[in-house]
Amino acid sequence: MQVLGISLAAASAVLFAVGAVAQQEVTAHTTTGGKLNLRKVLTHPVWLAGQLVTFVAVGLQVAALGLAPVSAVQPLLAGGLVVALAIRSVRDRRVPSPRDLLGAALAAGGLAVFLIAARPTDVSKDTIPGTLAVLVAAMVALALIAGTIWLKQGSTGALAAGIAAGVAMGIAAVLISVALHTFSRYGLAAALRSPALWAALVVAVGAEYACQQAYSKGALAWSLPALTVADPLAAVPVALVLLNERLEPGHAAVWVPAAIGAAVGVILLARSPEQQRVPSGRSGAVAR
Repeated sequence: MQVLGISLAAASAVLFAVGAVAQQEVTAHTTTGGKLNLRKVLTHPVWLAGQLVTFVAVGLQVAALGLAPVSAVQPLLAGGLVVALAIRSVRDRRVPSPRDLLGAALAAGGLAVFLIAARPTDVSKDTIPGTLAVLVAAMVALALIAGTIWLKQGSTGALAAGIAAGVAMGIAAVLISVALHTFSRYGLAAALRSPALWAALVVAVGAEYACQQAYSKGALAWSLPALTVADPLAAVPVALVLLNERLEPGHAAVWVPAAIGAAVGVILLARSPEQQRVPSGRSGAVAR
């Protein structure tokens, strides 16, 4: 069942990447004076298609969280970064530079190695966190989401919004896992009454809004790498607290260099001259 969960997580990563590219193309062209035009975004067919793909990706991610631990599911989403950058390269009709390829490999590969090496060793579906812990995690995520409203247009705003969205998505994933644990132990009625379920829904909606803010602030190469790295790096410690997951201390010699490599990869991608620019209006359907 865990193999099936990992397979679903990999498929979810690909769909997340497709949805992210489609939505960023639209939000980048419907932002005026740093303000996102929600009416144009919500009625744009390309954005709606991207949202549908993202919705399917979320469904696969939830299913994966029900079959595999958080630390096995969330790192795989890092693979979506490479897929998204490949899609953008095809759309922009350019060959990825060696710098882009190295950055993508370090960011996705380093993050995956880090989280696999530091995998939880004590995961129990009987661990159900208290209401206060759930609410604190949700409030942290919502505070970060609210902060994206005041971020300015540009690379810094896109990076900061991407980090906020990624942290919120990581927290939402853990809360969903908590709700699934509740369902596994106590049944559907208890799961529906679980504060984790409703907190997860609120945070997930907020995280989606933060994603749109991140996509609208600047180039995808700033927002998506930050989002991709922040998601699992937030999910793992939150899962440690809420689900009693434990990291593997004996593998520190592996996951510390891997974490540094992932950070270097994000910097390379973010500082790539070809990636920093906001997409031009030559994409016909989007520009119109």
